[in-house]
Order: sequence, then C-alpha cells, then structure tokens
Amino acid sequence: MRAIVAVLITMLVSGCMVVRSDISVFHDLPPTTQPLKYATLPLKSQEGSLEHKSYEQLVKTELNKRGYVETPVAEADVIVFLDYGIDTGREVVSSYPIIGQTGTSSSYTTGTITSYGGYATYSGTTYNTPTYGVVGTGTRSDTVYTRFLRLDFVDRAELAAGKVKKRYEAKVVSAGSSSQLAAVMPAMVKALFEDFPGKSGTTRRVNVPMQR
Repeated sequence: MRAIVAVLITMLVSGCMVVRSDISVFHDLPPTTQPLKYATLPLKSQEGSLEHKSYEQLVKTELNKRGYVETPVAEADVIVFLDYGIDTGREVVSSYPIIGQTGTSSSYTTGTITSYGGYATYSGTTYNTPTYGVVGTGTRSDTVYTRFLRLDFVDRAELAAGKVKKRYEAKVVSAGSSSQLAAVMPAMVKALFEDFPGKSGTTRRVNVPMQR
C-alpha cells in the first residue's frame, strides 16, 4: 500500500507542478478600455542580456493581448521596466503521513456442505476486508527557493523631464523547489496578468501550472 501511494504522489507531482505567486499591485492607470502606448527599456545591469529579453517578451505578449500598443520611446505614454531574481535557497524540514493497513473492517465466509448419509463435511474460504489509514509519520528536508519579479510603468513625459513618476508598480513573489528562474517565470508573468491591472493597493495569491 505504501508503495502504491508513493507512486501516485510522484505521478501527480511530476505531471502538474504548480507555481504559487503572491502579487501586490499599486497603480493609477486608466480603465482597461483605454490602453496605453508603451516602450520597454532595460535597466543598466540588464543591457545586452538575453535572459532579460526573454522575460521582457513574456510581458510584452501579455500587454499586447490587452490592447496596449508598443511604440518607439518618444511616442510612448509609459516606459516599462522589469526586474527579477532568485535567492540561494533555504532548507525546510517537513513531516508527512505514512499510510498502511490499520486493521480489518469486516469478513465473510463462503463454502459448500457435502453430505454422505448421516455425515456432512464443510469446505469454505474466509475473506477479510482491510482498512487503511495513517500508521506513522516521516520527515523530509527540501531546499526552497524564493523568486521575484517587479514590473514598473514610468510616465515617459516626466522621465524626459528628469522626474520619476510611476503609473503602475507590481511585485510577484513565489517560493518552491525549482532553482531555475527561467522555468517558473512564464507562470509568474501569467499570474500577474490574470487580473490586470487589478485593484490598486491589494495583494492576491494565484496558482498557475508550470510549463514543461
């Protein structure tokens, strides 16, 4: 029974890993019926980075789906910046139940009676129905990594005047066993845009299956 349960759990985990993201948002954007024109720029440390271009494209795809229009910087209403990262991980010890046979819930017997004159013989088989439940606990140690994504829309006209005026800022944080930021970033971006721009000043949690 333990072997069967272990196999089922392994199949479920390997078949559908979920990225859980906590998202906080602040903005003064117009209603979604009035999408903005935007341009993207990398931070100084991201210039020439292929990783940044990959994540930037994920964001642009979601913005374009919602009617936002990519334009040259001089024509944009807002400039879009994104930042991202992952920590070195921390060890987390957890317990889990061990499933096994706990007893017998019922039993029944079937058989035949054969008679010879004044004598009779009986031959039968008894069947027991086992019960299963928690018979103990085990412990395991896992490394958990914290990943983040920050997305900012900065007013282009104000930026040209040397001022920084944010129109939208969001932070996505997820924690899990994957140490590969590129593997979970599509799910984090999708989680962010499931409710975009969202209600300003709120935090929500979104679960998205990790792409394979």
